[in-house]
Amino acid sequence: MENKSYLKTLKPKNELLKKVIAYFYFHVCEEENHSESFYFYPNYLHAVTIYLGNKVTLNYDPICSNIEKDANPKSITCLYTVNSKHKTLVNINGSFHKIGIVFYPLGFNHFIKKPLNELMTKDFMKIDLSESFNEALQKINKNDDLENQLEVIEKELLKLYQPFQEPILNDSIREIILSNGAIKISELEEQFQTNRKKLLRLFKKHTLISMEEYKKMVMFRNSLNYALQNKEEANLTDIALFAMYYDQSHFIKHFKTITNETPKTLLPKINKLGNEDLYWHFFEK
Repeated sequence: MENKSYLKTLKPKNELLKKVIAYFYFHVCEEENHSESFYFYPNYLHAVTIYLGNKVTLNYDPICSNIEKDANPKSITCLYTVNSKHKTLVNINGSFHKIGIVFYPLGFNHFIKKPLNELMTKDFMKIDLSESFNEALQKINKNDDLENQLEVIEKELLKLYQPFQEPILNDSIREIILSNGAIKISELEEQFQTNRKKLLRLFKKHTLISMEEYKKMVMFRNSLNYALQNKEEANLTDIALFAMYYDQSHFIKHFKTITNETPKTLLPKINKLGNEDLYWHFFEK
């Protein structure tokens, strides 16, 4: 691949990985004086973001990652975020090489050897998947063909893959998403013959958030996706009804709590990148 700036999305090739990974994205800029800032917003498709040859600094008040070129071109930083109820700021200065692995709900849990709440003490952290994984990433060059980069990553992911067997949690999350977050916890208890205490424990252990937080995250993200996919046709009432909010006022209040802006002011500013539901809000600092 020629030297240039690009963002491309690719679907998994391996049949096993297709079940747990929604897509990969490859984001590169080779301009040394490049500068950009953007927000990303809560999503139930959580991602591992890998920076190759960049220095990454995390701040938590507000939540922010700052990216710059590293003196060591072989440095590897992997970030994982459970972005459930706030916007997250990314500042990039200089050239960068970034690879994202976007997982379906609970997909990431197939690649870690312990429960998520034992791996992460915060909902936005640097992580290490394995020494072998990092060594393989160091061999990737941003000018390599994307299919070749994908092949390397999938090969290493398959080495890490293991079953994740929490059927009640899997089924509960499926029902929450299918209902746009509207299903009641009591309905989940009855449907899966379980109790609230067990559900709460499973959610906290494997997603880091409560059931109510998960439901609100689904409502927000589905409303955002629907609004951006139907910009010309949908008004705020349509969006609120689709995402199962009580009414337009409820939707606007929840949206503003997360983004600090109303849907009317923010939605026109958000950009879609690649061929998937990858939406970022770029802005001038």
